Amino acid sequence: MLCATVDCDDQNECTEDACNPMDGACGYTNVTDGMSCDFGGLPGVCDTGACIRDCITSALCNSCPTGGFCDTNDHCSVGSVCIESGCESLDSAPIKQCVFAGGGACSSIVPCPEGRQCMDVPEEGMRCVKTTPGCDTSFDCVLGFSCESGSCVDRRVPCIEDVDCPKNHTCGGATNSSLCLRIQTDCLFEFDCVGVAPRCEDIDGDGSKECAGVFDPNQPALVACVNSDCADGSAPVCEAAGAGSVTQCGQYGLCLDDADCAAGFSCLGLWPDGRKECVPGSGSCSSVADCPVQQVCASPREGGAPSCQAGYQP
Repeated sequence: MLCATVDCDDQNECTEDACNPMDGACGYTNVTDGMSCDFGGLPGVCDTGACIRDCITSALCNSCPTGGFCDTNDHCSVGSVCIESGCESLDSAPIKQCVFAGGGACSSIVPCPEGRQCMDVPEEGMRCVKTTPGCDTSFDCVLGFSCESGSCVDRRVPCIEDVDCPKNHTCGGATNSSLCLRIQTDCLFEFDCVGVAPRCEDIDGDGSKECAGVFDPNQPALVACVNSDCADGSAPVCEAAGAGSVTQCGQYGLCLDDADCAAGFSCLGLWPDGRKECVPGSGSCSSVADCPVQQVCASPREGGAPSCQAGYQP
């Protein structure tokens, strides 16, 4: 018999192995998704023919992580740090993953600021990696974290779609984790704004650039919205809606002082990066520091005074 000397065992619990007696060829069929398997000594489940780690998901972590596991930063490659994914093991222990630590794009022509080194970060390309402890800007922090008083603070707000996020935020992030991303943030190049906005422009006229939306994302030449384009006093600033959405002159957006805002709005610094934005006064928070972790101080999606926003909660 042809199959008598054929070993078709692929060492995969999530496939059924068989030898074809007609030609001796091995064939593999995926077992039913959800069947238990051994994931390196940890509980796992079969998913399309592969064993993945079984876990308890959450609003922040909507599917079980499949790799990059760590316990400390020492387990991560250059440019990455070890953080809690938002998912937990079946015994309720946080599952940690290595993720990109943050840092602007760089090249041999455009060097990095002091305290950072231009390094080739796996899957991210050439980035300015911080080589000293703590943080100076949110560029030094993991996506969704904010640099506050020299430390990176978890400001990951979970979402499923843009409507779950506050004003001037869009829903994005990694494969198994969707979070509300602030749109009008620091950038050096348009590369820094991928997944958030199509342009990097000086929106508020302060001499530094921010990720900027465009008036019509369907036009070949993408024209960014900057506040100087907004001449109507009732809609004096650029108000962003989402990564692929139209940005229009509105009432919620970056500003330098109260004079840039519509009547009834104040120019407040809700974030510690020095950027101010027009929001209605008398909010329940005036800074992200007033909010618990995994919340931000912002105006709700539908508008109104700033309050601590928690995003999507099942």
